[in-house]
Amino acid sequence: MSEKAEVPLADVTPDQGHGTYLDIQTIPSAREQARGLWNSKRAVGAALACSSAATLVGYDTTLIGSIIANEQFIIQFGVYDNSLQQWTLPATHQMIWTMVQFISAAMGAVIVGYLSDRLGRLVCLYGNVVRLTILGTLMELFSSNWKVWVVGKFIMGCSMGFMQSIVPSCISELAPFHMRGFLLSLFQFWLILGTFFAACVLEGTSTVDGPWSWKAAIASQFGISLICLLLVFCMVPESPYYLVRQNRIESAREVLLMLRGNELSYNVDEDLDMIIRTIELEEQAAASSASYADCFIGVNRRRTFVACLPIAMQQFMGFPLCGNYLSYFLKLAGLKNAFLVQVLSSLLSLFAILLAFAMIERVGRRLQLLVGCCMMLPCLLGLGILGLVNYGTAANGRGLAGLAIIWSIFYYFSCGAVGWTVLGEVSSTRLRTKTSSVAVGVNAIINMAWAMAVPYLINVDEANLGPKSAFIFLGTGSALCLIVYFTVPETKGKTFEQLNALFEQRRSARRF
Repeated sequence: MSEKAEVPLADVTPDQGHGTYLDIQTIPSAREQARGLWNSKRAVGAALACSSAATLVGYDTTLIGSIIANEQFIIQFGVYDNSLQQWTLPATHQMIWTMVQFISAAMGAVIVGYLSDRLGRLVCLYGNVVRLTILGTLMELFSSNWKVWVVGKFIMGCSMGFMQSIVPSCISELAPFHMRGFLLSLFQFWLILGTFFAACVLEGTSTVDGPWSWKAAIASQFGISLICLLLVFCMVPESPYYLVRQNRIESAREVLLMLRGNELSYNVDEDLDMIIRTIELEEQAAASSASYADCFIGVNRRRTFVACLPIAMQQFMGFPLCGNYLSYFLKLAGLKNAFLVQVLSSLLSLFAILLAFAMIERVGRRLQLLVGCCMMLPCLLGLGILGLVNYGTAANGRGLAGLAIIWSIFYYFSCGAVGWTVLGEVSSTRLRTKTSSVAVGVNAIINMAWAMAVPYLINVDEANLGPKSAFIFLGTGSALCLIVYFTVPETKGKTFEQLNALFEQRRSARRF
């Protein structure tokens, strides 16, 4: 496509197919934002019910990461070591489980990109994701050996990949455009809430004797799955964008009226016309039906890169170390009740996400992402320095744990929350689920690589870097902060139609 002349922001009009920009000075106050959320309570409720499915991701990840240390679990799936006179869980088993879960998550993300365009967002959400979670939980619960557990982890991995791909797409298409940032940022909130619930369940089942000390925790996923299924079934309609693409215009109108018909100033014809016009413009620019190859052609290549960057950034900013090894640092500190500290860390993370939720429509995605990530860098520097000075002492361990918690606050304020917002906004509506699938697949592969690399980096019998490995993340994080500055645009206050126009004009990220 030939490069278009750049149109000044003030000159973009609906007649040009670009819609009307929300001027920065019209961004509402906190009270007006709260009133707007209340006025759009049906749409907000649908988006929240949809994003609640992310609870399952955080819940499953935390359970599996902790259960492998359970004595009864090790007896069930491990081998007896005659030389040590005890049951052990072979490292090869753990590595296979980890690889299978991440690979299946990437596969699930790719598959749902096709299914959601053919069957609809809603069918994929409660017809596949939640049911797959229930099936995977059954497989894990009744596994007789480690090979059957692999099958269970494959099913759960597919479900997690489905979920991380389809949920942001659903939210972005159900939420009013001026609330997209709010509601997409809460995806991470539900992830952490799932982590928090899982930590509480694990603490509660730690005193149970026999195999049910780990089976009870696994079985608790049924409750979360059924609650999510009920919320989605009762509150989440099909995406109006999907319905318009299927030429079901009246069905799309009914969905829009259901979501926003109670708003006094809402004009359903105007909203529906904007959706139709956005889809028509995208289809005019495309000679064929959407495919994954289209995500890497022309202007969509840039949009796919921008969608992937903040999600991939989560790993390169230090989450594999600071997010996954807090308990390791607490052990070094010699704290007797590490569970309470982990609960405190989870509550602070939830506070950071709620702060991100409150600020994202006032500060903007780009600035919030940059500031938060830049504040994480001194924490990584401090962790690396503490790895050089008095490492192994209780005081040093407390310093490591404190810095890891401070890091997590900035993480969840920035890329932890904003990454999912950017993912749900920057892709074209035609390629939204496929772009989300690419981003989730890339994230799963990167996550798998770090999950295998970090134990090697910190273990005393391997590289033995310990907290000094934070210097590696300091280097990758610094480079990514610069890349974000030059590549990630501001999407606050813009409709999908307006974003399409700006990407087609090939504006620089700093001039969006």
